[in-house]
Amino acid sequence: MQEGVTQSLELAKENGVTLDFSDESIQEVEKLLAECHREYKKARSEEGFHGLALMFGAYIGEVIRQKGFGGTWARNHPDMGEDSFPFRWRGGDLFLYAWCAKRIFDGDGDNVAFKYKALVLDKLGQGA
Repeated sequence: MQEGVTQSLELAKENGVTLDFSDESIQEVEKLLAECHREYKKARSEEGFHGLALMFGAYIGEVIRQKGFGGTWARNHPDMGEDSFPFRWRGGDLFLYAWCAKRIFDGDGDNVAFKYKALVLDKLGQGA
């Protein structure tokens, strides 16, 4: 997952976006995923987009970890299956890869900044 974080930082920089591991940077991830969605709609092929979803999911997990709230990655989940990449955090699982994949493939109804606020910040009592 660390490689995914590095790749997401590089891709963001190539697109003129700075990801600084802040809560606010999740909105920048949302913008990048919105662009991925536009490109997916043009391409009509999932090729390469799952990798992007994994990269940005890894970045979101690292934002949580760098806040000092821990969390660990697994590859598989007993209910969600193989290669679902659950992020185990505070007694539950966040499916950050799935958040990003759904945003890319399904569009703005799956806004990752909203999910981050609702499922991370609000749980920590930090939602605005």
